[in-house]
Amino acid sequence: MSNPFEIAKAGGKHSGFYNQYVNKPDLEIQKAIRSLEKRIAEHQSWIENPELHIPNFSSLDPRQQRALLEDKWLSDIVRQQEQKIILEGILQERR
Repeated sequence: MSNPFEIAKAGGKHSGFYNQYVNKPDLEIQKAIRSLEKRIAEHQSWIENPELHIPNFSSLDPRQQRALLEDKWLSDIVRQQEQKIILEGILQERR
Protein backbone atom coordinates (compact mmCIF):
# COMPACT_ATOMS: atom_id res chain seq x y z
CA MET A 1 0.00 0.00 0.00
CA SER A 2 2.41 2.69 -1.20
CA ASN A 3 -0.23 4.80 -2.95
CA PRO A 4 -0.68 8.10 -1.06
CA PHE A 5 -4.45 7.90 -1.60
CA GLU A 6 -4.74 4.43 -0.04
CA ILE A 7 -2.45 5.40 2.85
CA ALA A 8 -4.42 8.57 3.61
CA LYS A 9 -7.76 6.78 3.29
CA ALA A 10 -6.55 4.14 5.77
CA GLY A 11 -5.73 6.85 8.32
CA GLY A 12 -2.00 7.18 7.61
CA LYS A 13 0.04 10.05 6.26
CA HIS A 14 -2.13 12.89 4.91
CA SER A 15 -5.30 11.40 6.45
CA GLY A 16 -6.29 14.86 7.68
CA PHE A 17 -5.96 16.20 4.14
CA TYR A 18 -8.03 13.28 2.84
CA ASN A 19 -10.73 13.87 5.46
CA GLN A 20 -10.80 17.56 4.63
CA TYR A 21 -11.65 16.85 0.96
CA VAL A 22 -13.47 13.51 0.86
CA ASN A 23 -16.94 15.06 1.17
CA LYS A 24 -16.32 18.17 -0.92
CA PRO A 25 -17.93 18.60 -4.34
CA ASP A 26 -16.06 17.49 -7.46
CA LEU A 27 -15.63 21.08 -8.67
CA GLU A 28 -13.89 22.09 -5.46
CA ILE A 29 -11.56 19.09 -5.65
CA GLN A 30 -10.78 19.83 -9.30
CA LYS A 31 -9.96 23.43 -8.36
CA ALA A 32 -7.65 22.17 -5.60
CA ILE A 33 -5.90 19.88 -8.10
CA ARG A 34 -5.29 22.80 -10.46
CA SER A 35 -3.96 24.86 -7.57
CA LEU A 36 -1.56 22.09 -6.55
CA GLU A 37 -0.37 21.74 -10.15
CA LYS A 38 0.41 25.46 -10.23
CA ARG A 39 2.28 25.30 -6.92
CA ILE A 40 4.27 22.26 -8.08
CA ALA A 41 5.27 24.09 -11.26
CA GLU A 42 6.14 27.18 -9.23
CA HIS A 43 8.40 25.22 -6.89
CA GLN A 44 10.05 23.46 -9.84
CA SER A 45 10.80 26.87 -11.39
CA TRP A 46 12.33 28.02 -8.09
CA ILE A 47 14.63 25.01 -8.08
CA GLU A 48 15.62 25.71 -11.69
CA ASN A 49 16.10 29.44 -11.04
CA PRO A 50 16.11 30.28 -7.30
CA GLU A 51 16.56 34.00 -7.99
CA LEU A 52 12.92 34.07 -9.19
CA HIS A 53 11.78 33.52 -5.61
CA ILE A 54 14.68 34.91 -3.59
CA PRO A 55 16.39 37.80 -5.40
CA ASN A 56 19.52 37.59 -3.21
CA PHE A 57 19.73 33.78 -3.40
CA SER A 58 23.32 33.83 -4.68
CA SER A 59 24.43 35.80 -1.63
CA LEU A 60 22.93 33.30 0.84
CA ASP A 61 25.17 30.96 2.75
CA PRO A 62 25.73 27.82 0.65
CA ARG A 63 24.11 25.74 3.41
CA GLN A 64 20.97 27.87 3.21
CA GLN A 65 20.96 27.53 -0.57
CA ARG A 66 21.29 23.75 -0.31
CA ALA A 67 18.58 23.55 2.36
CA LEU A 68 16.14 25.45 0.14
CA LEU A 69 16.96 23.56 -3.03
CA GLU A 70 17.40 20.04 -1.72
CA ASP A 71 15.20 19.99 1.38
CA LYS A 72 12.49 22.63 1.55
CA TRP A 73 11.36 23.09 -2.04
CA LEU A 74 11.86 19.46 -3.03
CA SER A 75 9.92 18.19 -0.02
CA ASP A 76 7.18 20.73 -0.79
CA ILE A 77 6.90 19.28 -4.31
CA VAL A 78 6.73 15.71 -2.98
CA ARG A 79 3.98 16.67 -0.50
CA GLN A 80 2.01 18.53 -3.15
CA GLN A 81 2.29 15.60 -5.56
CA GLU A 82 1.03 13.24 -2.85
CA GLN A 83 -1.88 15.56 -2.12
CA LYS A 84 -2.72 15.71 -5.82
CA ILE A 85 -2.75 11.89 -5.99
CA ILE A 86 -5.11 11.84 -2.99
CA LEU A 87 -7.51 14.29 -4.62
CA GLU A 88 -7.43 12.37 -7.89
CA GLY A 89 -8.10 9.18 -5.93
CA ILE A 90 -11.15 10.72 -4.29
CA LEU A 91 -12.55 11.70 -7.69
CA GLN A 92 -11.72 8.31 -9.22
CA GLU A 93 -13.41 6.47 -6.38
CA ARG A 94 -16.64 8.37 -7.03
CA ARG A 95 -16.84 7.11 -10.60
